[in-house]
Formats: sequence, C-alpha cells, structure tokens
Amino acid sequence: MKPDQPVPRENSLSADDDQQEAKALAQLNKALESALISRQPRESFARELRAQISEDRARMPSRMRSLSPRLQFAAALALAAGCLLLMLRRLLGGNGGGELVEDTVPSSA
Repeated sequence: MKPDQPVPRENSLSADDDQQEAKALAQLNKALESALISRQPRESFARELRAQISEDRARMPSRMRSLSPRLQFAAALALAAGCLLLMLRRLLGGNGGGELVEDTVPSSA
C-alpha cells in the first residue's frame, strides 16, 4: 500500500456504543420537545404574508421590465438560442423522444 493512500478502517463503533448514542439522541429529542413551544402565527401576519406573496407573483413581469436593457437582451438571446437548439435537435433526428440511448462500445469478447 502506498504511504499517501488512506488506510481503510472498519466501523469503529461497537453495538454498545451505537445503543448508547441512540439513547443519548432519544433523550435529547425528548428534552427539545419539552423545551420548544409550538406556536401559530397571528392571523394578521398570515394574511399580510399571503397578500405579499400574491402581489409579488403579479408583479413579476414588471420586475423583468425593470432590468437593464443589457440584461433584457441577454435573457431574450438565451431564450432564443435555447429554442433554436431544441428545434435543431428535433429536425436533425436527435434524441428528441426522451428515450434512452445506449453507447455503442465494441465488446472485447
């Protein structure tokens, strides 16, 4: 074995160590359950959050318009290039159907 290679090790924990660790984790879980208090958000907060989320979704196109002209051009160019690549792939008989293609590797047998 070369000196720079890591030495393979067996699992260093015994069954007793595993059981002790499991018991410690179970005790920690119980302590956390008793210490943490379940809380529900105020109805006004939930209502405001829903309104804000739906408002953000409605304003998304206006956000795109607020981008700099360079970014708008780059986004349009990337979209057009993606569509062109998809069309060329279909027209040239690429793997457009989503089926798996096997590599043709010559067998040595």
